Amino acid sequence: MTIVRKRSDAPVPARTGEKLELGSVMERVSVSLQDLATAAGISKTAMFQIVASNVWPKTTDNGEIKEAVEQRLLEAGLSQELLATIWWAKRSMRGPGVSPSDYYGRKPGQMSPARAGSTDESQPRKATDMLLAKQSLGYQAAKHFTLFTNPFDGEVQTHEDLFHNGELRFVREAMWQAARNGRFVAVTGESGSGKTTLLTDLEDRILSDREPTTLIRPSVVAMTESESTGRLLKASDLVVSIILTLDPHAKLPTTHEARTRRMAAMVEESCKVGHNHLLVIEEAHALPGPTLQALKRLQERCRFGRRSGLGILLLAHPELRSKLSERRADLREVVQRCEIVNMPSLDSDLEGYLAHRVKSLKRPLSDFIDASGIEEVRRRLTVQGIDRRATPVSLLYPLAINNLMTAALNMAAELGVPVVTGDVVRAV
Repeated sequence: MTIVRKRSDAPVPARTGEKLELGSVMERVSVSLQDLATAAGISKTAMFQIVASNVWPKTTDNGEIKEAVEQRLLEAGLSQELLATIWWAKRSMRGPGVSPSDYYGRKPGQMSPARAGSTDESQPRKATDMLLAKQSLGYQAAKHFTLFTNPFDGEVQTHEDLFHNGELRFVREAMWQAARNGRFVAVTGESGSGKTTLLTDLEDRILSDREPTTLIRPSVVAMTESESTGRLLKASDLVVSIILTLDPHAKLPTTHEARTRRMAAMVEESCKVGHNHLLVIEEAHALPGPTLQALKRLQERCRFGRRSGLGILLLAHPELRSKLSERRADLREVVQRCEIVNMPSLDSDLEGYLAHRVKSLKRPLSDFIDASGIEEVRRRLTVQGIDRRATPVSLLYPLAINNLMTAALNMAAELGVPVVTGDVVRAV
């Protein structure tokens, strides 16, 4: 069969060590590495080396391998146009104004709005492949690595499971101060950065230390920023939530003024017997401007003499930082009082985090991943805009790292390699 090559774009020559477009094309027509290896008459590991690193076997003619691979892809329904791209260097997503939020919530196979150029693994990536969906450890990988549980899966169950470094301790302490001393704190971070984990840690700390602190958590299940898409969380809802948390059987007054007075009286009475109160609002990036204003006024209403009877803790995506910008004149009274704390990435502590995850297994990290694999995880989850002067953006948050590591363990087992290497991570 004659193969007609059509070039819809200028080819990007693949160099040794670069990943080929073949890897992406295989997924489109549901052809596995084993399928291609069988068609080409080579081992699965040799086929992986071609796809992941453009490294070819020395004992088999490259032309014969290419012809067999192309024939198999055509039989699977691949178009001639895509076939012409499979031996090019894999393109990376690249575009100005890259931020971590651009890579969250993307559907499988969906790319960034702009894709161009070739990947140079020795430099910070221009962008990244999509963040992986939830990954599960397969039976083959569990057997290959002798695992009964996946160390890169599951929620933090105990305080010992929680990873600490200097930056995370700072965030943890800011949340504690909001609970103990009635401060107004907003913790912002990407999905999967660990905000909810630290909130759970705060709850456990209050219980274990027997701190007289009451957490007030209004329902945010239907909360949105616009009434056209859901329900607004209003100041009146916050007042009702405080009253019912302090007394679940309380009869609510009919007017908002009466409810506010009742709320303030209940908080004051609770403070007199030594209790603290913390209003916790998750998904706070969806709070409308008037509710953010009301938070400051609500906290002032619950100040009795020098003591603040109500702390406020907001957990939100980075969009809240834009709302609480100094340029927002309508929210200036909130901006000047709310302390914004950002969840840090694990870029500088990646190896420490991975080692902490396998610590419970009483096994060294080297049983699972080598130095090249760790470095490739860092590169894979670091993005940079088209402007080289821009600071690279790290996506090295626990959830993203855990999903990528689980997928890499599955890939290593499928290929039969002893540990995860840089090539294995690139193949994910």
